[in-house]
Amino acid sequence: MKKIYFIVAIGALIFGAYFYGVNITHAKCHEKQSQNNLVEIQNIEQNKRIIHDTVYKTGMRDIRRILHDKYTIAE
Repeated sequence: MKKIYFIVAIGALIFGAYFYGVNITHAKCHEKQSQNNLVEIQNIEQNKRIIHDTVYKTGMRDIRRILHDKYTIAE
């Protein structure tokens, strides 16, 4: 009878270790995905700042000149 309990205990230990490993793997995957999302959000925010700085530093006359040069009929 003690052998059966011992075999069941070993099986339960292996079963528990497997699910513990799966849980750790999922946690690491979620952590890596969160870090990638954070980097992507930071890149987007940095690009927005660059675009806003360019827009705010461009004066109204400069915008009119750019639009006039780009969209007028040359002939």
